[in-house]
Amino acid sequence: MRLAPLKWPNDAKIAVSFFIAFEAFDKYSQYRRGEGGKTDYASVAYGEYGGKAGIWRIMDVLARNGVKGTIDTNGRVAEVYPDALKELSEGGHEIVGHGWVNEIYLTSLEPQQEKELIHRTQESLAAVTGKRPVGWVSPGHRITEHTFEFYVDEGIYWTGDLPGPDIPQHRLVGGKPLVIMPRLDYANDHSLIFQRKNPARVYFESFKTAFDCLYAEGQNGAPKLIDALVHAHIGGRPNIIGVFEECIRYAKSFKDVWFCTKGEIANYYLDHYVH
Repeated sequence: MRLAPLKWPNDAKIAVSFFIAFEAFDKYSQYRRGEGGKTDYASVAYGEYGGKAGIWRIMDVLARNGVKGTIDTNGRVAEVYPDALKELSEGGHEIVGHGWVNEIYLTSLEPQQEKELIHRTQESLAAVTGKRPVGWVSPGHRITEHTFEFYVDEGIYWTGDLPGPDIPQHRLVGGKPLVIMPRLDYANDHSLIFQRKNPARVYFESFKTAFDCLYAEGQNGAPKLIDALVHAHIGGRPNIIGVFEECIRYAKSFKDVWFCTKGEIANYYLDHYVH
């Protein structure tokens, strides 16, 4: 069955959000995994680029283009980069839970440990920003059969952990709606550039191709959503940040575009499509 079309505010043809993974690492980053469970100091240092340089460059790009970001944030970030986290929050960007440190997956934990990690992350981020996140994206998008219950228990009402059909959907968890914001990899610096060693230009071309298709579908009465994702320690580097900004400027060259955070999409969806 064809999915029923949604309608965005002001009859927008597409919803566009900008996703930033602001991550902290304990023993290793995506640069390389430590051997025998030992800390790989070069790998950790590669990840620290995000808090020391990348996130500030990304903030400048967002401010220069007048858009707000959705910031996937590890709880540890609040301890090691509180100034950046506070500035992001005060600047109107949405802070989203993203585990405690990036290399600990929820699937590696016992249920009680998982529940405690989610709670600890929420409390840590709230201690700096003054508010608990209402969205969550798990490291590696790895979740368990208990994860969604734990989200709802913590006041989280949207998740980006599952792939989906270019529009939000929802499911009831403990009688409460949890919005499933589809994971979209049309523009992802980690998978498109870092892993596959493609030229940075591939990032923009992939975004543009997807945007053009989805915008046309919106013009034909079936609006969708799209995002562009960069990791502060990867896409915040000078060889990639330019194509991220180009995606923003390309989307802004169109009429009838709703620039929004994932939380704003979730709130709109709950208000209009959950009864």
